[in-house]
Amino acid sequence: MRHTRDLPALPEATARPAPTRARAKGRHTASHAARRRRTGPTWSSLAPTSWPLSIGLGLAVTMATTTGMAVASNTTELPRATSPEAAPSGVRAPGDAAADLAAVTSAAKQAALLADRGQAASRNADRAAPTTSRAAGGSVGGTVVPADATMSAEKVALSVEAAPEPPPPPLPGCDGYASGTGSNGYIPESEMCTLWDGTTRIRADAGVALARLNLAYRVVFGENMCITDGYRSYSSQVATKEAKGYLAATPGTSNHGWGLAVDLCPETYSGSRYDWLRANAPAYGWDNPDWAIYDKYEPWHWEYTDAVTEMGG
Repeated sequence: MRHTRDLPALPEATARPAPTRARAKGRHTASHAARRRRTGPTWSSLAPTSWPLSIGLGLAVTMATTTGMAVASNTTELPRATSPEAAPSGVRAPGDAAADLAAVTSAAKQAALLADRGQAASRNADRAAPTTSRAAGGSVGGTVVPADATMSAEKVALSVEAAPEPPPPPLPGCDGYASGTGSNGYIPESEMCTLWDGTTRIRADAGVALARLNLAYRVVFGENMCITDGYRSYSSQVATKEAKGYLAATPGTSNHGWGLAVDLCPETYSGSRYDWLRANAPAYGWDNPDWAIYDKYEPWHWEYTDAVTEMGG
């Protein structure tokens, strides 16, 4: 027999509810006490389609803002909404999926419209800007351009600056200067020039004057004047006198001896050509002298009358 001792009574403890066990298909699980719920929104409380639309709306707004900043440099700044009432009517509070999609679409359309307006304004500015070239008859940089101009401004300037080429001399190789030295039949070679036929020589001043007359003659008749005789030395005058008798001057007195007379071929002084020479030759200092018309008929004999008159001939 076991002896027991009377122990003091302990205060009665609050009894904890014993955990209940449940059986389910052979697996034993314990049911835990219910957890305290957190206050505030959770991921599960959000609609499954709201957050993608929110992200898309944010991207659309960012794109519209960037496009508007780029367009602002070329277009007039559009008025901004300062209150919720000024916002587009299609934008509604998040949570309505259809309204959110409509808002994204509206924002994208507005961004495209702003960009298109900016491009149009840029094109209008380009058209209004002054151009460097205008239609013929206008002006470029203040310089008047003729209506029939076909060359560039650079070529026109070069053509204006280039000096015109001087006309060729009437008698190449002859400067037309004669000092008047020498005597009849003894004219130095330095005073003489060769005519266009390559053989006939006369005094330089007379030669250039006759060459000018020949140019005018050639324009009218299409050929040069034909010449048979020019300067005659003293010995040549003697030979001519012997050959022609009274038709030739006394040696030492002929104007051929001064290099101031020529004899023409019949085809040059005949018919209407003689009339033309009589009407035009004096303007160049040449003529058929009176004695060759009235005293001795020599229509072929022509003299540089200006110089002959100076010499007292």
